[in-house]
Amino acid sequence: MIKKIFFTLVNLISVLVIAAAVVVLLTVVLTKPGEAPQIGGYTVLRITTGSMEPEYKIDTLILVKNVEPDTIKSNDVISFYSKDPALDGAVNTHRVVEVEKDGDYWIYTTKGDANNVVDAYTVDAKYLIGKVVASSLVLGKLARLVSNPLIFIPIILIPLAIILISNIVKTAKLANTLAQEEEEKAVKEALREIREAKEKETKE
Repeated sequence: MIKKIFFTLVNLISVLVIAAAVVVLLTVVLTKPGEAPQIGGYTVLRITTGSMEPEYKIDTLILVKNVEPDTIKSNDVISFYSKDPALDGAVNTHRVVEVEKDGDYWIYTTKGDANNVVDAYTVDAKYLIGKVVASSLVLGKLARLVSNPLIFIPIILIPLAIILISNIVKTAKLANTLAQEEEEKAVKEALREIREAKEKETKE
């Protein structure tokens, strides 16, 4: 019974990991070019420059939450599509130093923590991706490592597939063993009933 539960849990975890990987892959593939992929209102990005050091070092993985423009306050760190021609619409992550409202539109002035001056171009709310709510340098380093196909395929994907196949085979064998045990138990029970019936007839 314990073995059955163990293998079931391992299989479930393996399937969930693969399913999560497929969901992430499909999300990335189906996202329009130039846009940051979102899952459940969240976007995961990786810091690629030192403009936000020391708080966010290069390779830090950040979790960006999609929020309403009017909730952004000064000192919040936001991710957005930059209007700077030098960045060509790329995603940028900087700290908000000023919030303004122009009619129904919100405009943010941003600055990199490591930069001496504010960004040359303000951020319109329509270019806002969201607010940074969590970060991890360790996960960022791992993400960069596994993003390399030469590492991901032989070290992550192939072993995961082997584990999944192995667990499926073991589960099938376990199910077969349990079925045989149930069958043997049923046969023994039937023989016991026959024996008891004969003993009863003999006594009568």
